[in-house]
Amino acid sequence: MHNSLSWIEWLDRLERIVTSARRDVASVWRSSSARGLSAIERSTRQLAALTRELRILDRSVFHAGIEELQKALDTAIFHLGLLSAWEAAPAKVDRDRILAAIDSALLDCSDEAAALLTPRARDGAANLAAAGSA
Repeated sequence: MHNSLSWIEWLDRLERIVTSARRDVASVWRSSSARGLSAIERSTRQLAALTRELRILDRSVFHAGIEELQKALDTAIFHLGLLSAWEAAPAKVDRDRILAAIDSALLDCSDEAAALLTPRARDGAANLAAAGSA
């Protein structure tokens, strides 16, 4: 189990990766290049690594929202994977729709991460800490 500091570091990395991935998606949207697609693949790997780390972080730090964040990450990774399918068969898949879905899924990741930092989500952790010290 990791402590709250690990969560802060993890959330910071998530924000940096999501921001970078959104820039990469915008770049691919403007022009499909091998460099842009390799950046998307890198973002996919980074998000997958964050998803694995999310499973081992101390979930008692937050009262609610972890499952929603997990789902948002899984959705973003799924949509990023669709881009590879588009590259393999461009006639079968609408690239703009996939890129819009990726961007939306990445925004959902940021929104869910921000929701973890609301007082409602943190109240559960404070209640657990208070119960432990009583």
